[in-house]
Amino acid sequence: MAVDELRLKLATEQPGLKPHETRVSRMSGLRRLCQENLTGVEGALALRHEAQEAQQRLEAAVEALTRRLEQETKKQTQLRQMNLRLPDALDRAANATGPCPQDWIWHADSCYLFPPGLLNWEKCRRQWLALDAQLLKISSAEELAFIQRAASHSSSPCWIGLSPPEPSHSWLWEDGSPLPALLFRLQGAFSQKYPSGTCVYIQHGAFFAENCILAAFSICQRKAYSWGTR
Repeated sequence: MAVDELRLKLATEQPGLKPHETRVSRMSGLRRLCQENLTGVEGALALRHEAQEAQQRLEAAVEALTRRLEQETKKQTQLRQMNLRLPDALDRAANATGPCPQDWIWHADSCYLFPPGLLNWEKCRRQWLALDAQLLKISSAEELAFIQRAASHSSSPCWIGLSPPEPSHSWLWEDGSPLPALLFRLQGAFSQKYPSGTCVYIQHGAFFAENCILAAFSICQRKAYSWGTR
């Protein structure tokens, strides 16, 4: 078959199209197909991106909920601990001064009072004995530190319950127990003989021996109440 005849046959197979128009039509079809494929790929990529963003949002929400759950669990634990301590707190609220009388200072198992009024040592001793108390007795280094802090607000001397009864020259507390060795160092005229005796006062955190007849403030002490015995 001649070339001209073949061209004529192709032209008759697509009526109304010339040979060059047939090639253009095929190229246009291929172009449209490529565009459709490209659009499909872009759509798939967009869906994938949206899915990734949704997953990230979900993970962030789960993480936030986990943190909130941990915080709520911590709060619940704290509330349970507070509830366990509530009965004791109510007892303390009902006894606003603690296990001590009004105006007394509670520390460990004792109550302390820094009363106004200047008296000699013997009058102080009798006054507090009548109130079921005694002049201060210091039994430990921890109690000593507490007394020094508590007495730091005053620059005045305060009698404590320490003196050397005759004929002994050992320093004894009111209850007859000896002064613990190295608990604190005495200053002043502790070797001086006074008709009224030699007693000890605290001033500026230091301890001094002086004539018991002198008038000074005092520090008294009593046993703290046990809960339920007030």
